[in-house]
Amino acid sequence: MEPVNVRRALLFVLVLMPLACGNGTISIYEKGDGGPEGGDAGANDAGADDAGDGGMEAKICTGQCVPFRPLGWSEPILVARTPGAAVECPPEAPHHHFTKYADLVAGPLACNCACKPSTGSCTLPATMTAANAACGTPDAVPTSFDPPADWDGSCSSSNAIAAGKLCGGKPCVESLTIGPMEAVDEGCEVDELEILTGQGDEPTWGLTVVACEGYPESGEGGCGAGGKCAPAPAPPPEFRVCVYKEDDVPCEGENYTDRLVVYTGFDDKRGCTACECLPEVEGSMCTAMASIYKDDACVDPLLLGYPISSLKEACFDVSLVGPALGSKSISNVTYHAGACQPAGGEPIGEVEALRPSTICCRPKDK
Repeated sequence: MEPVNVRRALLFVLVLMPLACGNGTISIYEKGDGGPEGGDAGANDAGADDAGDGGMEAKICTGQCVPFRPLGWSEPILVARTPGAAVECPPEAPHHHFTKYADLVAGPLACNCACKPSTGSCTLPATMTAANAACGTPDAVPTSFDPPADWDGSCSSSNAIAAGKLCGGKPCVESLTIGPMEAVDEGCEVDELEILTGQGDEPTWGLTVVACEGYPESGEGGCGAGGKCAPAPAPPPEFRVCVYKEDDVPCEGENYTDRLVVYTGFDDKRGCTACECLPEVEGSMCTAMASIYKDDACVDPLLLGYPISSLKEACFDVSLVGPALGSKSISNVTYHAGACQPAGGEPIGEVEALRPSTICCRPKDK
């Protein structure tokens, strides 16, 4: 080859080098050996273009290919649902998207009501009746020895009976019956210290749900027209590919069908109805000591400190028939508390899960 021609060939090679670098091929032609003007060169250019196009189509997803999201749903994300504490996002999807909860566990509260012992007061016997026979004798002739109305138990000589007075041919005083006392103004108050109201387990969640986002090194492409490239975490497979949407809604489409409704928290609206005590009092009683005197000033006793109560009337026989009943008094009046049945204290309300979202995941075998 002549020196001039060599120089021309080298110049031609330098011009072609930038073009050749695009497809990895460098060609050196001598003039007259089938250069760019030749048909073979054109064929080589066409082959280089095809190889370049093929390189674009051969892009590979470095994560996992997943179906596109249904319209109106989030982009596919990785979701882990665990019965314990929240798990960390994997390195393949390091961006924490949210932590929410599912399977709310909340039983009814334990409610209980209690009442304090009853309070009340006592009325004194309204009647005292002498009889011309021993206690319990039928058809005995009575003689009133009644105290005054609204008696306070202090010494009273009302309806005194003289010594030796006869009734039906017999001494009027052989026995004395004292009427029963009466418990009045009774009732019970709720015992706030004994109430077990609103006791129960704190609501808990059965599942903690963590959503994570990330992008494969290859980007979202490489899966063709049927899907997109998403992160693929390493085993164990705690994370699944899911989409989500606000509110409690059904899953859509055929690709994301494993449904779970999750929540941000809860509002505990449980409680108990108000406690009260029923008005009936059981087991209460009044007691006192009655004293009967022969004189009208409560000095000369016939009977001292005889026990009386609200349970029944009291009757005693006198040892010497026909004594005078001059006065009477009552002491040591005592109200003995009873009990009331509590009412109310019924569990009401429930725990409400707040702000639902629906997560729909790929089936586990996908």
